[in-house]
Amino acid sequence: MNIRLTNLHRSFAAALFVCAVAGTTASAAVSIAAGPYYNPTTKSRYYKISGGDWNQLRAFAVSMGGDLSTIEDAAENTWVRNTVAGNGSKPFIGLNDALTEGTLVWADGSGSAFRAWRVGEPQNTASKDYVRYDGQAAGTWEIVTVAFSPEAIVEIKPVNGQQAPVRVPSEQPTIQAGLTAANQTDAAGVVVAAGTYTITSSLNVFGRTLRGAGVGQTTLLMPTSTGPGMSVGGNAAVQDLTIVNRSSGPSAVVFSGANRIRRVEFTSTLGTADGPLLEFSGSTSTETTVIDSCVFNTSEYALQPENGDLAVINTIFRDLGAVSKNGGSSGTLRMSNCVFTRCGPGLQFQFGPDTFVSNSIFWNNTGDIGTSVRYCIGAGIQGPTNLDANPRFVNDAANDFRLRPDSPGIDRGAVADFAACLPEDLVDFAGNPRAIDVPGVPNYTASVTPIDLGVFEFTPTPCPGDLNSDGVVDDSDFQIFVVWYNQIVCP
Repeated sequence: MNIRLTNLHRSFAAALFVCAVAGTTASAAVSIAAGPYYNPTTKSRYYKISGGDWNQLRAFAVSMGGDLSTIEDAAENTWVRNTVAGNGSKPFIGLNDALTEGTLVWADGSGSAFRAWRVGEPQNTASKDYVRYDGQAAGTWEIVTVAFSPEAIVEIKPVNGQQAPVRVPSEQPTIQAGLTAANQTDAAGVVVAAGTYTITSSLNVFGRTLRGAGVGQTTLLMPTSTGPGMSVGGNAAVQDLTIVNRSSGPSAVVFSGANRIRRVEFTSTLGTADGPLLEFSGSTSTETTVIDSCVFNTSEYALQPENGDLAVINTIFRDLGAVSKNGGSSGTLRMSNCVFTRCGPGLQFQFGPDTFVSNSIFWNNTGDIGTSVRYCIGAGIQGPTNLDANPRFVNDAANDFRLRPDSPGIDRGAVADFAACLPEDLVDFAGNPRAIDVPGVPNYTASVTPIDLGVFEFTPTPCPGDLNSDGVVDDSDFQIFVVWYNQIVCP
């Protein structure tokens, strides 16, 4: 019991220390002095930072998404000293005994027992709590006071065995700098914090992931020049962003590769931007670019096909002159579970001969569709599997394209067409499960798992008294009610 209490006390003290460090105002002078450096053995990324005492330097390291370096063995120690620290440099690392005098721990909580003390060290006193390199070629260490060095080594460790993504702006100041650092260090990609970023030259996203904080949270204002604001290819992924086209050229061009664009809003500043939101110039091979749970709006047109195969699911096309034009693609287009509204004067699905649109809703558009359409709903929609009817959105004027309980689009789709568009998982635009069979609604495709039309799967509202969602209201629900009485807050 005493051991457990001691560990609890240490954990509590460590938590207080982390809070204290996080609350420390990093010196305005703290900055990245060198890096990034990638160690393929540890799969960690390293920087040298300078301009503060140990606490300020550590706070800056944590803000970058890492911590002061932990040294696991002699090989890493030699690599860090020679590659990051450099000749004569004396940067701090993470080892310290600031919490408990005489008990050395690593700042990030690691349990490494490796030590590289200089002969005679550690000369540990109450005021000497922080370990640094001593500037010697052997990479030996000494213990000093909190402000005895103005620099430190940052280590950003791998996540699940893979190098952590580069963070913008905490680790690198711009998205282009983040992509460059990712390429230099073989990081999987770049994570961009919430905010609005003005892009001045084309971003190259090849074989990496570019991820924001979410649609409407991370916004990229693309260049005003006519060139593409972003080039995507080589099995890249772009997700959780809003991208604003501001030129007569495309906001992004997608090249060959099994690329994936997910949860991205593409829009434009109409009047100054009349180019496509996305242009496709990929090769016609087995590699298909997938667009999943995106929004294309407020532009002359969304897609410009030049080449390549494209699959689109769970995506909204609204307030557009056309879905695509300037066609000539020899590739294929597969679209499932989309919404097309307020588009025209022509939808113009100008892709190759194998184009099809399925499980989708057309509403308040002008012009002809001009492509193969099946299992769809909308005014004037013709064909044996289609339905000329009002889809009954919750509020399409407010861009709420959820289905009402009386929508004829419930359980009317073909789940095989959804699967043909290569979904990453079986979810709808909001991330809720797809293919929910609504009780009492006949399935249009008999003996097949049903799927709703459009971007949202309708989820029946459970019986208000069925608190444990077992399909019946009985004593077990009353027991839950008693427990939560005076605590349940209704929306």
